[in-house]
Amino acid sequence: MGRPTDPPPLVPRRPATVLGWTMRNMRRLADWTIERTAKEYGCSASHISRVERGQPAPSRELVQFYEDTFEGDGLLHSLYEAVTYIPEQNRRRTRRRSTIRSRAIPGDATAYVDETIPSGTLMTPGLLFVKTWRIRNVGTVPWRNRRLEREGPLSGPGLIMSFNRSVEIPDTDPGEICEIQVPLRAPGYDCSSIAYFKMIDADGFLSFPDEHQLGLDVLVRVKRNASGVQ
Repeated sequence: MGRPTDPPPLVPRRPATVLGWTMRNMRRLADWTIERTAKEYGCSASHISRVERGQPAPSRELVQFYEDTFEGDGLLHSLYEAVTYIPEQNRRRTRRRSTIRSRAIPGDATAYVDETIPSGTLMTPGLLFVKTWRIRNVGTVPWRNRRLEREGPLSGPGLIMSFNRSVEIPDTDPGEICEIQVPLRAPGYDCSSIAYFKMIDADGFLSFPDEHQLGLDVLVRVKRNASGVQ
């Protein structure tokens, strides 16, 4: 599965939206209607429609139904774990810094350049690898003491494992490109898994709070008979 050429046509862009968008794509690829899906699962068509738009987030049971019915290969599970964990992550961030409401900085902007380990790369179970992204500071604000933070749990069944919650981002002046490296471990059994990362500032606030809400991602496929990284 490659990086989407366009983001989900839904607002806001966040993990719950991406989960619903992915569920919708799987259903459409299987040529199932919303009505058929709702009937087979045992709920209303309007509920399926809302879930696929990201509001509300689906139940674990509905995610499992989509996984089993449309052969999700574990991808939906990894998205679901991020969706269920991130609200608590955000609450902890808010409790620590409740006196400041917004950290959007005028002139602060970023652009994706390229990456290693393309989306959908095939790996052996438990493989250690380093994901590298290159991004450009296309704004007017120098980046100082920023970090790239994992969104969602650091590890779990079927999840790409992170060894740390965040890694340092090199100080980057406007116009410059920085390279960010994150050591990771592939899931321990056959599945597909995705992990999300976002930039935070020196105080732990999310950078670009009104843009790039999906941040950077890494998506891998794990097969027991794979040979290293393919």
